[in-house]
Amino acid sequence: MPGLSRALAQALPLLLLAGCDGGLQSPRTLHVLVVPNARLEWIDRYYHDALIQEPLLTAFRKLHPDMNVEISTTSESTVEQDLLQSHSRGLGPDLVLLHGPKAIALLNLGVVDPLPSGDPQLRRTLSQVEPSLLKRVTTPRGTAGLPVFSELTLACYDRRRLNPSPRSLSALLAVAAAGKPVGLSVDAMGLWWTAGALGASRAMTPILLSMKGERPGTLQTDRSDLLRWLQWLRQSSMQGRIDVATGPRDLTLGLESGRLAWIPCFSPLLLRLSTTMGRNLGVAALPGGPQGPPSPFLSPRVWALGSDSSPRQRKLALEMARLSLDPLVQRDITLNSRYVIPANRFVPIPVASSGRLAALAEAQAQYNANAFWHGINYSEDELAGVVPRIESLLTQVMEGILTPSQGTDALLEMRQARR
Repeated sequence: MPGLSRALAQALPLLLLAGCDGGLQSPRTLHVLVVPNARLEWIDRYYHDALIQEPLLTAFRKLHPDMNVEISTTSESTVEQDLLQSHSRGLGPDLVLLHGPKAIALLNLGVVDPLPSGDPQLRRTLSQVEPSLLKRVTTPRGTAGLPVFSELTLACYDRRRLNPSPRSLSALLAVAAAGKPVGLSVDAMGLWWTAGALGASRAMTPILLSMKGERPGTLQTDRSDLLRWLQWLRQSSMQGRIDVATGPRDLTLGLESGRLAWIPCFSPLLLRLSTTMGRNLGVAALPGGPQGPPSPFLSPRVWALGSDSSPRQRKLALEMARLSLDPLVQRDITLNSRYVIPANRFVPIPVASSGRLAALAEAQAQYNANAFWHGINYSEDELAGVVPRIESLLTQVMEGILTPSQGTDALLEMRQARR
């Protein structure tokens, strides 16, 4: 899949010959950039094909058969640099599909524009979006992107070795004790869902986010909740059949190879796992715990508006973005991919269509039950700074370098530093 810089280098001579109506871009071409999650870039070919080509492009091309839609991908870790370079030439994309915090970072950088607040058609579209998703991408400079769908953490398992998926943490540990290897990884997708099941989600929220004006729980309560969670992590890591992997790729390869029987999996990975495992792949919601449902990681994907569009391209870009929220298109996107949640709050997940979609609906309910940071705007840079420290700390607890009590104290010190 060509990167952004290669796509621009190939397209530049044609664009200069074609002329334009307000920039260097061809007036008959809409340029769409897809930015996969940084930890999933190794599966971007699956991601790219399923989400963009069908069914949104089919619907858009019916309305504009004369338009050419060019799609390229770039790395999330280099998207700022790539867009600054293309913006300096007036060759930035018209639409960018990426996750919400990164859209805010690009808005602050000046390489994407806020959604036009005065557009009446767009306002009607925004009224259909789940309000908490909009709040997460709304800044003093405006709304950084239009949410179109969300991805989240599920449970994936090998049906040949395990069926059904365990519904509780105790059942999950029993699976491991019975000799069927369980995979976890110390990252937001692979481990943090256990915080909800063990009652630590509320205590973790002010550690992850600098919640100015927000009041965390009492120190004594938060310490008790965090300690319970870290004690479970330490105890689980001591089981011989609990495999602590390096991240989503390691977990995925472990399930594919048969080394693991059960893993937490971020929903876009279902594209790859369905290809490699076929009917042997089982999908379910994550198991709950004694303190309630799990807290799956959820990432909303949004359309951001490139800042180099001509007036005509901007009009068409907004039309495509609005079209993606159309109820029929939202339903088709959900059915076509079977790993995303519609952003249009009036479009239910068609749970009767497949067990996988039913698992997505259950995971969405789990997220809503635990989302204490629901709708809180946060900084990509701040989160990128604190998450590696949390992951390192959790690793040290699970490996026995720190006791659960020491790990709890360290987390609370991090919270104090972020207030």
